[in-house]
Amino acid sequence: MSATPPTLVFGGTFDPPHRTHVAMAQAAADAIGAASILVIPAAANPQRTDAPRASAEHRLAMTQIAFRNEPRARVLDIEMTAARPSYTIDTVRTLAERGAGPMRLLIGGDQALNFPTWREWRDLAALAEPLIVIRAPYDRARFAEALHAAFGVDGPAWLHRVVPVDPSDVSATAVRSDIAATGRSDDLDDEV
Repeated sequence: MSATPPTLVFGGTFDPPHRTHVAMAQAAADAIGAASILVIPAAANPQRTDAPRASAEHRLAMTQIAFRNEPRARVLDIEMTAARPSYTIDTVRTLAERGAGPMRLLIGGDQALNFPTWREWRDLAALAEPLIVIRAPYDRARFAEALHAAFGVDGPAWLHRVVPVDPSDVSATAVRSDIAATGRSDDLDDEV
C-alpha cells in the first residue's frame, strides 16, 4: 500500500451540483483518507445523450460554489478547456502527467454497472481505481446481484470497491424538477 494519501477524482456533468454531490465526495474522501478531492465538471459527457441544461461556464461556477467550503476540494476546468469530448481516461492520464497520484475515481453505482462501456475502462481502472457509491434504487445486496450480472465472476472485486456511504436518491434530474415545480430545491446550496 502506498504511503502517499490518495487523490479522489470526482467528475460529472454537475447540472446542477447539489448537496449530495458534496456530501458523497466528503464521505468517500474520509473513507479512503484522501488528501485532496479533484472535482471535474465535464464539458461534453459522451455517456449522455441529452445536453446539459446549464452552460459549461455556469456549471463550472456552480460547482465552485458548491464545493467552496470543502478545503480538500479543487474544482478543475481541465475538461471544459479541452477541445474534445470528456473521456475520463484522457483526464486521468493528464492528471497523472501533472503529478497527481495515486488516484481513486469516485463513481455512482449506476456508472459502475455501465463502466465497461467507458473508453479504455480497464486502463482507467488501473490508473484510478473506481470507488463506488451505491445509489437508489440499490442497496448492497441488490447491487451485488447487479454487479454479478454486469461483470460475472469479476463482480465480487467490484463490490470491494464500494465505499460505506448511505445510498442517496437525490439526482440532478430531481433537483431540476423541484426547481421547475417550485422555484427552489432543498438539495441545492443556497448560493448556487
